[in-house]
Amino acid sequence: MRILLTVVLAFFIQGFFSGLLGEYLVPPDLIHLVALLLAARLSPYAGLPLAFALGLLQDLLSAGYPGLHAVGLLFAAYAYYRLSRLVHWEEPVGQAVILGGSFVAKWVGLWLVAFWLRLGYFNPLTLGPVIVPEMLLTFLVAPILIRLYARFFPSPSL
Repeated sequence: MRILLTVVLAFFIQGFFSGLLGEYLVPPDLIHLVALLLAARLSPYAGLPLAFALGLLQDLLSAGYPGLHAVGLLFAAYAYYRLSRLVHWEEPVGQAVILGGSFVAKWVGLWLVAFWLRLGYFNPLTLGPVIVPEMLLTFLVAPILIRLYARFFPSPSL
C-alpha cells in the first residue's frame, strides 16, 4: 500500500510541477527520486523490476516511446545498488554521489534506447538545456523528499 501511495503521489506532483513550470523550465524528476527511494527499501530482486515498471508507467502516461523511461529508471536503480556498496545512502555526501551517478545512468539508458530506435533529435548535445536544469532541480528537491519519505514511512519494510 505504501508503494502504491508513494507512486501515485509522485505522478500527481510531477504532473503538477510540469504544468506549473511550463515548457521553458524542466521540472525535477520526482519519478526518478521515488524509484531510488523504493530501491533503498527493497532488495534488487524487487527494486529493479519495480523501477522498470515505474518507467513503463511513465512512458504510457506521457504518451512517449514505450521503454524509454523504463530502461532509464532501470539503469538508475542499478546504479543505486552498485553505488550504495561504496557510499552510504543515509549520509548527505553519499546521497549526492548516488543521486549524481543514478542521474547519469538514467540518461545513459535513455540515450541507448533512443539510439536503438534511431531517434535523431535525441542528441546529448542538444539536450543540454533539458538535462542540466532537471538535474539541478532534482538535486534541490531530493533532500526534502528524502526527509519526507523517511518521516512518513519510517520502517524499512514496505
